Formats: sequence, structure tokens, C-alpha cells
Amino acid sequence: MVRYVQAVKGQGAVITNSLPFLCPDLNYLERMLASREAIVILAKEKDVIVGVVGGWLEGTPSGYDIEDRFLKQSDAYHEAHLDWIAVKKEFRKKKIGVTLVEKICKWAIGNGKKRIWTEASEDTAIFYSRLGFEKIGRFRDEKGERYVTMLRQL
Repeated sequence: MVRYVQAVKGQGAVITNSLPFLCPDLNYLERMLASREAIVILAKEKDVIVGVVGGWLEGTPSGYDIEDRFLKQSDAYHEAHLDWIAVKKEFRKKKIGVTLVEKICKWAIGNGKKRIWTEASEDTAIFYSRLGFEKIGRFRDEKGERYVTMLRQL
């Protein structure tokens, strides 16, 4: 049975070792764990980390001028940001990712936010669309990879 717990300061190395494909580096992750403005939620099965999600209450600036314009146009510039999510491959299609997104949305609501945004690759945008996120813009990163900025009303 999977249980969901909030990660705490000092767990960054355990998280990155459990999920080596995870986006943030250790310093960034520890900064999130130490901040009252951020949250990291773990999905654990038998004390093994099988998934994780991280987010901020103030997710901007995004780092991309075009994305910041999308967020301002959608009145989401100062709303919550679902920064990253990861689920071990063998645990996908078991609703763990869905539950992690719902938990971060509840956290954002509990902290007075009305919207949450994320950016996703074109491939993963389908996952977020199924969870009520709507596309508000598209952009390319510095490597030329395509991303979609998505927003969900809470």
C-alpha cells in the first residue's frame, strides 16, 4: 500500500538516490525542503520512495520571458507552481502521479492559492490535461525542446 508523506529538511540525498532521474539537483531540492514556501511530498511503498512531487507557493519568475507573459495574461503569475513530479517506471499507471498532483493542489488551496501552474513536455501534457490543467502557452527552452505551460483552477 502506498502512503504519502511530506519530506523534511535533510532528506534530499535519500530522495535523489531513490529517484536518480529526478529533475532538481540536490542543492535545489534541499532549498525546497528548507523553505516554508515550498513542499515536497513523497509516495512510499514499504518505506521505499516510489514517487515525489515538489511545488512552490510563488512559482515565478519561471526563467522564461515568454512563459512569464503567459502566466501574467492568465492572472497566474503569483499563483502556486507544480515544479516537478517523478514516479518510478514500475509504479506508473497506479494513480500515484494523480494522487501526488491532487495532494499538491490541496496544499496550494490550503495556503490560499486559486490556481496552480506547471510546464510540461508535449508528451506529458496529456497527463496534466486529464487532471484539469489547460494549456495557456507554448515555448522552447534554450536547447530547443518544446514545452507547454498549463494552468489549473483550484
